[in-house]
Amino acid sequence: MRITELRWTPYAIPFRRPFVTSRYRWDAREGIIIELTTGTGLRGIGDVAPLPEFGTADVAACADALNRIAPLLTGAAIDDSVNVLDAAIADAALSPLRCGIETACLDVLARAGGVSLARLLAAAPASRVAVNAVASGESDAMRAVAAGFRCIKLKVGGASRESDVARVAAVRSAIGPDVALRLDANGAWTPADAITFTNAVAPYAIEFVEQPVAAGDFAALRRVRDSVTVQIAADEDVTSVQAARRVLDARAADVLVVKPAVVGGLRRALDIVEMAAAAGASAVITSAMDSGVGVAAALHVAAASQGPTSAQSPRASGLATLDLLVDDLLCGGLPVAGGAMTLPTGPGLGVELDRQALDRYATGPTRVATP
Repeated sequence: MRITELRWTPYAIPFRRPFVTSRYRWDAREGIIIELTTGTGLRGIGDVAPLPEFGTADVAACADALNRIAPLLTGAAIDDSVNVLDAAIADAALSPLRCGIETACLDVLARAGGVSLARLLAAAPASRVAVNAVASGESDAMRAVAAGFRCIKLKVGGASRESDVARVAAVRSAIGPDVALRLDANGAWTPADAITFTNAVAPYAIEFVEQPVAAGDFAALRRVRDSVTVQIAADEDVTSVQAARRVLDARAADVLVVKPAVVGGLRRALDIVEMAAAAGASAVITSAMDSGVGVAAALHVAAASQGPTSAQSPRASGLATLDLLVDDLLCGGLPVAGGAMTLPTGPGLGVELDRQALDRYATGPTRVATP
């Protein structure tokens, strides 16, 4: 099979309310939808979801690169697409672009084989993936638990330490002792402050504290890990397979948070999961606040990583993010029920792009490349 057409459309989907962390604020999710067609008529889709806050290029830079890369892809054999991508996208900052194109190619390959993308990635993927809910406080957390979530993620680091500790205590009291509670600081603290905070919340049975210090200083992250009893996760530090290896070699984290869009693709994300397991750590697959196309891809990775033959621990994935956006660009969506997402049953990604929604949120014309 050869790629006979490549189409791409930039989009901006507003958040239902601004998404705010200790370090940044988003009012809309910007990205690019990739549509790929082969000579046999099969079509695949992917999502380019940049995260400049994690060091990736922005949408404009990804679009410029796509203009250059498209002529190399059109006419290429779909089986050779990874080699083409590796040769054409040497800049790690363009990892979201690589992920979006790889997703579309894998979607086609799985459709051609009549299997799910997760089944293409792993022999026996899970059919259902537990996910965490993102809460801002005890009311949000209680609603999530009532809806069936068994893991709550709470953003911290944007207020005083005392206020954050009090909020953690209130959430733990509201959700009871049996629901997992994880905290995400997005690199808000100095090592000393991170240690003080983490020790203060340790009595509240915290699953892990995510990225307590700014990315790039593995020694600081290791210092925090060595000084607390709560497990420490790296997120902003996990920007590639090589970066994940450096985190593990530095023994800086117990958990790696893996965003396929950031690390450069679905297979690279699985490589990191396996690398973490071999090092005695675990991994959590999360979205990059992508559209439904990107979340579907991450769901297949999570399912592939949690199959019965995998060494991946059954931690909840961070994929329940589509309700944060006013639209997911999908026909039918990806519902969350009982705190879990079920893998779509169709071949490939198993989801259908809502073209009317894409037209509604498009920020520029659809570009088309042919051989």
